[in-house]
Amino acid sequence: LLGPAARAPIGLLYRLQTIGLGVNNVLFMRLGELARAFLAARELKLPLATVLSSVAVERALDVAALLSIFSLAAWLTPGIVPAAVLQGALVVLGGALGGLAALAFSGAALAPGGRWHRLLERSPALQRLVGQLAMGASVLRAPVACAKAAALSLTLWLLDAGVYWCAARALSLDAHIDYVRSVLVLAWAGAGSALPAAPGAIGTFEAAVKAVLELFGVAPAVAFGYALFVHMVMYLLVTGLGLFFLHRIGFSLRELQTAVRGRPAP
Repeated sequence: LLGPAARAPIGLLYRLQTIGLGVNNVLFMRLGELARAFLAARELKLPLATVLSSVAVERALDVAALLSIFSLAAWLTPGIVPAAVLQGALVVLGGALGGLAALAFSGAALAPGGRWHRLLERSPALQRLVGQLAMGASVLRAPVACAKAAALSLTLWLLDAGVYWCAARALSLDAHIDYVRSVLVLAWAGAGSALPAAPGAIGTFEAAVKAVLELFGVAPAVAFGYALFVHMVMYLLVTGLGLFFLHRIGFSLRELQTAVRGRPAP
């Protein structure tokens, strides 16, 4: 996603991504997204607007990928997902794809030399900001690069579903949760995590996963135990790694918050 704007080493991007997820788990309002964008701009010497634009593209690709495999899993397991839920997922999927298409078609006009970019010549600061935003979404105008990004997002979600499947096997729930059903659990967990809640989606995650496992015939107490087990394994691993990487690059949480708030406008 950042390839057109900078040479971004995969190791650095992995650390920044992990920091963002870890910060999300301990601070309110998903500030990890802003934190990793700030750190990426600092480490890669990029405008903050460019990195934030790439984060928006990444999230749209993530939503499209997750809802695509959710819709397929719902089709493969008839009778589990209510029709209204599936229809809503398809509507959101269409919205995500439409948003990506709009960004792709408008990107050429926003890029330097484009029609909209020329209209802003009288306002250099705004013109510069628009150009920076367009650069962050420029991958959408490169079909091969865009396809690679979409494939990586899809692969990520399929691997995440494997975590839920392995947890079911570890807790002897594999009779209720095969790999296809683990995709449904993953999607329910994602929806629960997106709701306003405590940092790390503590509470909403457990409620969402427990609800879908009860649809599979799992007893409520067992379903809650499974949800808590999966959540704590992922929470502790991601948060621990994220805060460790944050410390390695020379920031504490307080220092990161202060630095982000003091970031000058691009």
